[in-house]
Amino acid sequence: MVTQSLIDALKGRGYAPDTLLGRFGLSEATPRDPYRDIPLRNYVAAFEAAAAYVQDGNFGLSVARNLSPLTLGPVGLLFTTAPTLGSALNGFIEYNWLVQQGTTCSMTRDGDSCIFRYRIEDKRIFPRRHDAEFSLAIVVEMMRSLAGPAWRPLEVHFEHAAPASLRTHDAVFKAPLYFNQPANELIFPARDLAISRSGVDQRVSGFVEHYLGMLRERAAPTQSLEDKVRRMASDHFPGDGCFGMESTAHALGLSPSTLQRSLRRAGESFSSIKQDKRRALTANYLTGSDLSITEIAHVLGYADGACFTRACRRWFGMTPSMYRKRHGTREPVADTAVNTE
Repeated sequence: MVTQSLIDALKGRGYAPDTLLGRFGLSEATPRDPYRDIPLRNYVAAFEAAAAYVQDGNFGLSVARNLSPLTLGPVGLLFTTAPTLGSALNGFIEYNWLVQQGTTCSMTRDGDSCIFRYRIEDKRIFPRRHDAEFSLAIVVEMMRSLAGPAWRPLEVHFEHAAPASLRTHDAVFKAPLYFNQPANELIFPARDLAISRSGVDQRVSGFVEHYLGMLRERAAPTQSLEDKVRRMASDHFPGDGCFGMESTAHALGLSPSTLQRSLRRAGESFSSIKQDKRRALTANYLTGSDLSITEIAHVLGYADGACFTRACRRWFGMTPSMYRKRHGTREPVADTAVNTE
């Protein structure tokens, strides 16, 4: 379903989609088979390439604006037939993986606020800015379809660095924006979960959920141990001391040795998963933040700058300073909010 949005956006700008999408194993015919599995890596790469192809630095946001929830098929229909915003979001969270496998959504309470989180579990899929912006923007559009066009979140968080211009972001989200954050999140008042929709036929929602349940049984996904560990890695900064072998094994009900053996059988290791996240965050901070090299090393949990420099040489074939000089394309912004009030 989301691939169709990408195709429509290219066609709407006068481009032949297959010219670009063919490089990623996609085509105009791809959405015709609703049961075809599309590798998430290919889809995200195609999204990034399309943004460069049409020369639109806000391509993800542009695609999401004014899209109907029905763009997401049965999952979107379930959202539009839910009696309250809370039930709509819960249904979306439960079944979104049917639309885009390899991603997860969650919602948690924090005092008087709710946090909706979207993420790609595999940190090796990078860059992924346009997918993140598209995904949060379409959730906001769906929430406005129920709560009204004036609805806005309290804050919007993104993993990636801030772009040079935030004018389009301001127009879409109408909320303070934070970049270089641990996760892609929408923060909004918890009371909004009770916003209700009048005239909803509960039978439609029941039919749709039954159909989605059958699709879930057909797909019958089993999350691998590697995926579970990567998801836990996404919940923490590498330097916060909370993502360790023993604590992760305990959370999974395993011994550290069993966890290591299981990961090795899958061709992975705990340290490589942790390094994948460090590498992605390093690239993000070096190119899009004004943190010093020493500060970045500390945030990522390195004992000193020398260890961090050795890691960068291993990942990128150059020192952190060289990487920043070569790939930094704009005046960096770090962990700051842009208040649009």
